[in-house]
Amino acid sequence: MRNWTIPITLGLVLLLATAAMAAEEPVDINLVLVRAPEGNFAVLELTPHPGWHAYANTPGPSGFPTHVDARLNDTQLAALYPPGIPTPDPLSPGATALLYTGATPIFLALPQTQGELQVAVRMLLCSDTTCQPVRRKLQTRITEAALAAARTPQDTPWWDLYAHSLPEAKPQAAPVPPHTTTPPEPRALESAFTVRVFDPGLEVHSLGAAIPLALLAGFILNLMPCVLPVIGLKLRGLMPTAHKDSPSRAFRVHNLAFAAGIISFFCILALAIGVTGMAWGQIFQNPNAITALAILVFLLAMSLFGLISLPLLSLKAKPQPGYMPGPIDSFTTGLLATLLATPCSGPFLGGVLAWALIQPTLVIVTVLACVGIGMASPYLVLAAAPGLMRIFPRPGAWMEYLEIGLGFFLLGTTIYLLGLLPQDRILPTLAFLWICAFCAWVWGHWGGLHQPTSVRLFWRGTALMVAALGAWIFLVPTTTPNPWQPFDRQRFETLRHTTPLLLDFTADWCPNCKFLEKTVLTAKASTAIAQRYGAVLMRVDLTHEDPQAMELLAALGSRSIPVLAIFSPSRPQSPLLLRDLFSQATLERALEQEWEGLPPNQ
Repeated sequence: MRNWTIPITLGLVLLLATAAMAAEEPVDINLVLVRAPEGNFAVLELTPHPGWHAYANTPGPSGFPTHVDARLNDTQLAALYPPGIPTPDPLSPGATALLYTGATPIFLALPQTQGELQVAVRMLLCSDTTCQPVRRKLQTRITEAALAAARTPQDTPWWDLYAHSLPEAKPQAAPVPPHTTTPPEPRALESAFTVRVFDPGLEVHSLGAAIPLALLAGFILNLMPCVLPVIGLKLRGLMPTAHKDSPSRAFRVHNLAFAAGIISFFCILALAIGVTGMAWGQIFQNPNAITALAILVFLLAMSLFGLISLPLLSLKAKPQPGYMPGPIDSFTTGLLATLLATPCSGPFLGGVLAWALIQPTLVIVTVLACVGIGMASPYLVLAAAPGLMRIFPRPGAWMEYLEIGLGFFLLGTTIYLLGLLPQDRILPTLAFLWICAFCAWVWGHWGGLHQPTSVRLFWRGTALMVAALGAWIFLVPTTTPNPWQPFDRQRFETLRHTTPLLLDFTADWCPNCKFLEKTVLTAKASTAIAQRYGAVLMRVDLTHEDPQAMELLAALGSRSIPVLAIFSPSRPQSPLLLRDLFSQATLERALEQEWEGLPPNQ
């Protein structure tokens, strides 16, 4: 085995696996305990990020209802949902939906028993352009000590919603506009409609009709712009001039392996669809999968520009000295070509998939395997008649221009994939791609095969460590709930006289702010501050123009950020400021100076 294949492969796997770990969702979910005259409550606090909203438990004519399932030991707890705010639905023009925006509590009345509380919440988060399903599970132990330290209604800004969440209060709290109707439960929609097709003669109703159409559609996929450049390069680039003794055999092996990769991808996809019931192309709804695919396509572009040599997915016509492409390279490239073809397959597979994907798993596998055979058919023909290799043009300088052109094409594909990501994921992914480009240059320039082994391993290891660090900073979310709340002027004016209050002025365009958030004001450290001092933490976002926030910043005597303002209830008119960059130790000393000795939950 080539001594450099394993570290390169492990490096690529590390990058993709690290990217796939990025599961940040645009919502903060906290579970808090409240002691009220009405009894003890566990409250699930949902706070969609700015620009995002969830649908209420009764969402109106559109949207997916927010639902909470909670158990204390073996006792099912009833959830009390606040009414949603009637709002024009951004994704359904003309429709009015009931939405949750800002901090929204869902109340769980606790019996007198104690024990393990398990909560599962599911919701649909949407912005103006995209939606993202959220499934989250939380658990905590209810003890006498935890209840004794629970908040009181005065400590929460949303307790007045409890009365509106009671069943008898809901109709008066948020009436649905007269022109809307309450939709049926989601499961009822499965049989709620009788569908009529405009041209039923074109519909597929049997396996006998699906198979020939699947074969034809698979063949046409070879001509789609998503996959044609990859196939074109591999047919010419992997026609091994190095195998002068048996070029026909090498050509046959390459085409068989390439075809096997195509067919295998469709079979694996068919099994996944049959077992999970997911829809065609549903992988492109998962931000983690899109991020990983964007990174892979970007690295392929870097390889075509000559910055890096990828094992198993080499598209170069002339690989680096010492590397000889083999059947595994052809197989994995066949998998890649099929993956890239998936978004382009809709116009040709629509009628076939509409019928096949609601059939048993065996039928789904049969039909999609036929699609794979159809797509692989040209390469099976070339494998059967290797003499056809003579019809291909001879290698020349034109191959280098073709590779560069494909590199730019793959960069365009990367931009397309980034456009599928939620808005708050685009900038961190772009930052990580920039790091990938730098690491790819280090890998190829200082860690190429022309370097001595020790030098090569050093620079490749350095590139991998930098890439892993970048993935951790930009892609891997924290598992600790984020205690920072969006700034609210009215709540700020109320709390600064009664509660320790921390204001963080930040913006997405401020690199120093982001550095502080990743080093000093991390979710874990911020949560510890909030719990230790009973403090409320608010983040003042200046990414976009906000006159009220700018007015507050100016009132604090500052025109630049980052700024951290520490308000003490004993001196609400005289906050202590930390400007620009500061350390964790500096922050601790400032907090002790302002808040040490304050009564809990003052």
